[in-house]
Amino acid sequence: IDIAVIRYPRIANFTDFNVFEQMPGVTVRYVTSVAEFHHADMICLPGSKNTMGDLKWMRQTGLEAAVKKAVEEIPVFGICGGYQMLGMSIADPDNVEEGGAIRGMELLPVENILQKSKKRCQTEGMVDKVEGIFRGISGCEFQGYEIHMGETRYADCSVKDDAIVPFPSDDLKQRPVNKVVVQSEKYENVYGSYVHGIFDQAEIANAILRALAQKKGITIGEGELLDYQAFKEKQYDELADTLREYLNMEEIYGMLREADLD
Repeated sequence: IDIAVIRYPRIANFTDFNVFEQMPGVTVRYVTSVAEFHHADMICLPGSKNTMGDLKWMRQTGLEAAVKKAVEEIPVFGICGGYQMLGMSIADPDNVEEGGAIRGMELLPVENILQKSKKRCQTEGMVDKVEGIFRGISGCEFQGYEIHMGETRYADCSVKDDAIVPFPSDDLKQRPVNKVVVQSEKYENVYGSYVHGIFDQAEIANAILRALAQKKGITIGEGELLDYQAFKEKQYDELADTLREYLNMEEIYGMLREADLD
């Protein structure tokens, strides 16, 4: 299974895809040009420290056009900033990033309004019903976190000449997007989510890889799949055991007790 992750100049939170790197038979590649796409089985758009700037970079390099062409055959999944890019528009009325408004990739029926306040929270729950190649993640439990600027709502506007043009009020009503995973009826295999770490749960990662393997006509053995949360906990435990073996922990605890916390 070949997964291509777009490596923007200001990429952020790319650890979202580490879970796939631990699985035999899966390759995760970070691409910066159209030539590097090759024949990926899945395209991922990660988070960004400057969503508008990185979207412009994708436009300039031809990567946006390549992604929009690929959606006819390859599933695309955007996380956080990548999710915002997949929408209809990104507006920045408070000059949080670059000001003004920019057309999105128009693959998801949402609009994004950047705001000065940043949402930071841990989140958990159950994935809403989704269709398309990744329908198998419907109803799966997830845990993760959100850290992003602004609000995302179902689109009621478009962008023309870098200015927001509202749709007639009868078309689409402004309403916040509360779904964990959002997709479009037009582009069934395009998905977006604000949840970092959504792939860390074994059930979700396994469902995604099984779907990709089935599409490719190959099989991934059950023993090769893992829960990345459990994998990380095991690594932390091994690190803690190593520190305890080679450090004088009583001395360290003594320093902590004597420390001036003011």
